[in-house]
Amino acid sequence: MREARGPALVDGGREVGWRELAQRVDRTRNALRRRLDGLTAPVVAVVGGAGPGTVVTLLALLEDRVSFVLIHPRWTRAERDRAIAMAGASVCVESGGALATVPSTAAAGNPSVRRGAGIVFTSGTTGQPRGAVLSREALRASAHAHARVMGWRADDRWLLSLPTAHVGGLMIVVRCLHARRAVVVGGRRACGNFEAGETLRVVERDRVTLLSVVPTMLARLLQATRRPPSSLRAVLVGGARAPKALMERARERTWPVFATYGLTEACSQVATERPDETPGGVGAPLPGVEVRVAAPDGSAGTIQVRSNVLFDGYLGAACGAPLERPFEADGWFDTGDLGAIGEDGRLRVVGRRSDRIVSGGENVDPAEVEAAVVEWPGAADACVVGLEDEEWGERVGAVLVPTVGFEALGGLAGLGRHLGGRLAGFKRPRCWSVVDRLPVAASGKVDRTACARLLVESPSSRAGEADR
Repeated sequence: MREARGPALVDGGREVGWRELAQRVDRTRNALRRRLDGLTAPVVAVVGGAGPGTVVTLLALLEDRVSFVLIHPRWTRAERDRAIAMAGASVCVESGGALATVPSTAAAGNPSVRRGAGIVFTSGTTGQPRGAVLSREALRASAHAHARVMGWRADDRWLLSLPTAHVGGLMIVVRCLHARRAVVVGGRRACGNFEAGETLRVVERDRVTLLSVVPTMLARLLQATRRPPSSLRAVLVGGARAPKALMERARERTWPVFATYGLTEACSQVATERPDETPGGVGAPLPGVEVRVAAPDGSAGTIQVRSNVLFDGYLGAACGAPLERPFEADGWFDTGDLGAIGEDGRLRVVGRRSDRIVSGGENVDPAEVEAAVVEWPGAADACVVGLEDEEWGERVGAVLVPTVGFEALGGLAGLGRHLGGRLAGFKRPRCWSVVDRLPVAASGKVDRTACARLLVESPSSRAGEADR
């Protein structure tokens, strides 16, 4: 680490070299070693924010091959304690680098977790988060696979725009460590509590070349400015399915956006659009990653993955219990996502199997309905969910973020006319809630559970039953 050249960390505009960063890392390693002395399988809990203290802590743990569990800074005390207990963490490092005590009931280590592994909890947008155990080898393999697709430039700087408790944020740190490139941290409003204006300011000031965002973040960036900062060479869009209209709008404005598909269990990326290919879908699988779709005739089916970037398994409910390994005998992992592979080998993701709505015996794909909604000029964003219904089993509901032209275009009545020519009656939302912003989970993804709650508790309108 000490021999690398160029900046290692850019913190509030100040460049920190690799030698200075190594000194900070050494101090953290020594403090942790004293606390972990005598433990055979230690695990350290890290409050995974996006500040310099978190970056230093993660580098210390990665360099020292100490296992860690990432705690989201927005979690409640109960959520933190649950994750710490499941992982068996014996010490917690707060986002600023201070060491904190853990509940007395927490175990001192976890023999089920390989040395040097990272434990990242799934986002839990539709259910209880689960602790995915990512081995050191899988993290390294993922970093190398990404580099083979996107490459590295000598001047590359990656903004830590996602919390490191999210696998997308963690992998920014891992990739930059392996490639000896700079991580840029830019304050709470650019890193963690996302604010588009502050993010753009940091990108310009610190000459950021690489940026990772979820679709909601990209939409806010496009609202804040038309043209991208000149330093950006790639904006990776993942974490959720990006609406086609959003990606097209970004490309029309010359934003260098690349759709990606990944999941916590695969150390982030599975497939990524290449810089030299025509946009479409989410690109081909990364080198070393096999993808198949469990469906006949090339139609949409369940996406399955096999690769050395996959996790070891999920934490058991009790610390030290054997990992839950949800793999087929030949190593394939069912992602729960739905997609198709084209003749060119590129993957297209159409949604999550668990998101599918069944209304009156008819299957409704929320992604299809969302895409039809945002095609209307009065809609900036939308989330479509299924709501319990005594008669139909489920009814389709939608939370809508309007544009400034919403009322002039006829409001919900105008949107209804737009959808009438595009969607069958059973696919059209029966219940609407109009909001300024879609609710998001700690991961930054749209929180479908919160959207459903909005529709039940404070609907803006209920449509009459259309012909089914």
